[in-house]
Amino acid sequence: MAKQLPDTRPAPVVIHYADPGNPAGGVMPLTERELVARRKRDQVLYARWLERRAELADRDRKVRRFWLGFGVTAGVGLLAGLGYAVWAVVHAAASLGVGLLVIPAVLLLLGGLAVGGHKCVTIVQHWH
Repeated sequence: MAKQLPDTRPAPVVIHYADPGNPAGGVMPLTERELVARRKRDQVLYARWLERRAELADRDRKVRRFWLGFGVTAGVGLLAGLGYAVWAVVHAAASLGVGLLVIPAVLLLLGGLAVGGHKCVTIVQHWH
């Protein structure tokens, strides 16, 4: 079992920071009327905050919907262009008399060139 050592941490200290909005500068108890007014003001501010948050969420939904639609459209266009390019290369190779087995070999070769680079090895040591 672990050895129980005495707690040598210093005792916590309470630090009071004066509120710059309070003209008296110190902590003053609120009267009942001031407390009610403060709670009403806080409720109004909270309602404004909720309304602003709802507006931002609505705007975010619209922006996400637009960019998702734009991304889908761009992605389909890119895939269509890529498909057409592959089709054109296959037909050009076929018209040149290149065998159909050469095409996958070239694609594998290009894929191998794209993956190259140096290998990074991460070593994690566990010390006790």
